Amino acid sequence: MDKNNNEAKFTIEGDPGTGNTFIHIGTAYNVNPNATKVENTFNIYPGKEGREAIAEATGGKPGKKLSEKKLREMLQENLIDTGSMQQEILNYISCIRPFVKDEFDKLYIALWGRIVEHEAFKVDLYDPGKQDCKYNRNLIGNILHYLDGKLFYKVDYNQSEFARKLEGDDQSPVRKALRYDPEEKYRIAVDEIIKELNDK
Repeated sequence: MDKNNNEAKFTIEGDPGTGNTFIHIGTAYNVNPNATKVENTFNIYPGKEGREAIAEATGGKPGKKLSEKKLREMLQENLIDTGSMQQEILNYISCIRPFVKDEFDKLYIALWGRIVEHEAFKVDLYDPGKQDCKYNRNLIGNILHYLDGKLFYKVDYNQSEFARKLEGDDQSPVRKALRYDPEEKYRIAVDEIIKELNDK
């Protein structure tokens, strides 16, 4: 690891399986289970704490995976730069904009802009767990479902249609997540953000 730029690069040869998050230069994401060569990245915030966290997480060994527990700890301590993942999430949810009522379009975009930076989502949104994706697609699907109850959409809510719009496949794993609301703490956070945006 280069101590000056606080990034670490590892290359994993072979099939690393699912649910493993590694460190490399660029963006953070989980491993494609069918990959034969994977290079994954976390950007670690500058400073001694970031360097020490990465050294502890990997033991300084190339190919050492960052455990889910350690990932969550580092997210909680704000040691991981999630900026690139925030943009990917905003690109992802933008696929739904054709379904959003015209009068809610600006609110929809502003809402998600706040969600990706909000304290309530800073760990779970960026921890995909065993999902084969870069971020918590299930939580995003749950929030999209919750927004249906807020009358955001101009079309009848249909999980298959939303999954197709998001991922090009109506049988995508996100389809199941699109059936349920998120946990209460996330519903409360979404409601608070919507109220703040509407009060402006």
